[in-house]
Amino acid sequence: MKKKLLILIVLIMVVFPENSYGRIDQEVDFIDVKIGKTYSSLERVKISSANGIAIYQKNDKEDALMELPGDTMYISLSLGKFDDIDVYDDSNTYVTTLPANGTVLFAGDIDDNEHLMIANGKKYRGYIAFIGDRNGLNVINHLDIESYLYGVVPKEIPAMSGQEALKAQAVAARSYAYSTMTKHAIEGFNVCDTTHCQVYGGYESEHINTNKAVDDTNALVAVYNGNIASTVFHSSSGGHTESSENVWGGKVPYLIGKNDPYSLNSINSNWKVEMDVDLLSEKLISGGIDIGGINSIDISDKTESGRIIQLVFNGSSGDAEISGERFRSLLGTTNIKSTLFSIEAMSTEVETTDNSILYVASSRRIQTLESEKGSISIIYADGRIRSSESDTISVIGDKGLVSYKAPEVIDISRGSVVISGRGYGHGIGMSQYGAIEMAKEGYDFEEILQYYYTGIEIIKY
Repeated sequence: MKKKLLILIVLIMVVFPENSYGRIDQEVDFIDVKIGKTYSSLERVKISSANGIAIYQKNDKEDALMELPGDTMYISLSLGKFDDIDVYDDSNTYVTTLPANGTVLFAGDIDDNEHLMIANGKKYRGYIAFIGDRNGLNVINHLDIESYLYGVVPKEIPAMSGQEALKAQAVAARSYAYSTMTKHAIEGFNVCDTTHCQVYGGYESEHINTNKAVDDTNALVAVYNGNIASTVFHSSSGGHTESSENVWGGKVPYLIGKNDPYSLNSINSNWKVEMDVDLLSEKLISGGIDIGGINSIDISDKTESGRIIQLVFNGSSGDAEISGERFRSLLGTTNIKSTLFSIEAMSTEVETTDNSILYVASSRRIQTLESEKGSISIIYADGRIRSSESDTISVIGDKGLVSYKAPEVIDISRGSVVISGRGYGHGIGMSQYGAIEMAKEGYDFEEILQYYYTGIEIIKY
């Protein structure tokens, strides 16, 4: 079931003996990973190999185009250009100029099973390539998918976890890699090595346990209705996974929220952060939200699982509505580990004087109901106004059933706040610590995957 992904690239003719570069066929079982930072036009990237360095074309990795003099080379953008690179040897002698479009590969001895390359001190399997743009020089690791997964799985899940959990992570990582191959297409590569895609640490991050999990699940992927599933995952759900539409807005049939008891009583299943109100204000201001001193926070919308969708900050000079995800980002995702949290004021109790006002219209009059924050009042048939014991009421009107929910308001004008939460990450798809617990309880990797991804199948790709 191997396929080929056609990538059409306009290449530049270069000064290179009897060789030119044209259209490329990139096999789907290879992947281009941007590794490390983007280097400025004045920086050089050091590459080396214990077995010498040769140059190959991306669409012909069998025959070397040129053997380079020595085991160490320095690469930089050509002066005043971003579409060419200059190659220098270890004595700073110019060797050649090549296109900086990712089509030229540097590798050690390909007869060596690992033929490791070293780029700025880190070892990588496969090949090293370079892509230049107006921002600088990107270093690319071109390697087969299975070798890529060797460097991904131990960065995404503890390598000492049970083998079934490791195999579930390997299949999820492989499926996600295939489903996101075009994520950075406009930049000329497939994925990056950060959490934006999947964390990839290269050869030195590998572990015997996770390599075995990759080998034991070789080429297995999760599919839904014949298409490779985008098998997103997170650290811990905190007891309930989330449906994709509640976080990212788009409904995905296999990313459905469900009760997740396997993620309870594990690392990050519970957490707490205390923060001074002044520091909270500073965090908002750093994100471009300046509403003066913060008086209160309204939790205006939650998902069924309890994750916060929207918050309203009430300040001395205005209000601001932000999403739970943006709030988490502003305060730091390692501090606010998920949007499954509650906020409690740590201050001297003060009697609330502000009121929530609800206007109710009938055929004869408009009645104003005043109630304390966090409650709802109702006009009964006898004309009396009473507070509802529930924070939510449903009303049948000409447009059908409508629910009204009292806002959850936290007065934080004094002191600090305590943010208590559960889980770590967006909560969609597989909980990694849930998978670890399921493996402990005897579930195999397919059962784990089918629990977290509704309706998927595991097939050989």
